[in-house]
Amino acid sequence: MYHPDSIPLARNPYVPELSPVMTMNSMYELRGYDGFGHIKHPTEYTMSEDTARILKQGYYASVSYIDAQFGKILAHLEELGLSENTVIIVWGDHGWKLGEHNGWCKQTNYNIDIHVPMMVYSPKIKGQGHQTFEITELIDMYPSLCELAGISAPDYLQGTSFVPLITEPNKEWKSAAFSQFHRRPKVTPDGKRYMGYSIRTKNYHYVEWYYWDNIAGERLDYVTNELYDSQHDPDENKNIASDPSKKVVVKELSQRLKDGWRAAVPISQ
Repeated sequence: MYHPDSIPLARNPYVPELSPVMTMNSMYELRGYDGFGHIKHPTEYTMSEDTARILKQGYYASVSYIDAQFGKILAHLEELGLSENTVIIVWGDHGWKLGEHNGWCKQTNYNIDIHVPMMVYSPKIKGQGHQTFEITELIDMYPSLCELAGISAPDYLQGTSFVPLITEPNKEWKSAAFSQFHRRPKVTPDGKRYMGYSIRTKNYHYVEWYYWDNIAGERLDYVTNELYDSQHDPDENKNIASDPSKKVVVKELSQRLKDGWRAAVPISQ
């Protein structure tokens, strides 16, 4: 279905400017495949154009294959008469680099790795087909499915039901989403262990990196930070955390990152 020559290559095939050494993944998933054992860290290696096109062709084909299988599931639900008694949610557990930031696969705090698709269907929803650009997180799925299915959600859940957004897609909602990623010594250029904590708002994406004690499971000393302007630099190509004009933004986002998810729940709560 997809000819390699017609597939566009990544528009930002380079490591973000002023990014810390531990931010990029080492692409060790790709190295596990035959013919890719020679691949090095994105700061040291660039994929050839021919190989990049073949990899993207395979990715496109995989997506089309899964799409076809999903269609079979929906068709079978119709055949069984269950489509009007079934809640369906489709999501991705992570994003996937296809040459962006000179990287491949997943495993970073960059938006291309943490921004995922999510589609929800419920026979109870009126006016199907709406899209919302408000912030939701994977941990919101559990309480949302509970509400859609008429089941009481456990009190200990950290997620927030996004069901109100389904009927009111423009409703003001969560102010931030959180993620974190562990970086092991064997995959970092400097051989050290880190933990990166991320907060994503509509306007900015802020990340703080700390040394990490994996035995105790504890955060150690602060190392460095990253800040990306999501409005003017959506591909996150330049770290502006050291920009003097962003000093107040960095301070505010750092505090919100420390405050955590409870400070970023829907305003209605």
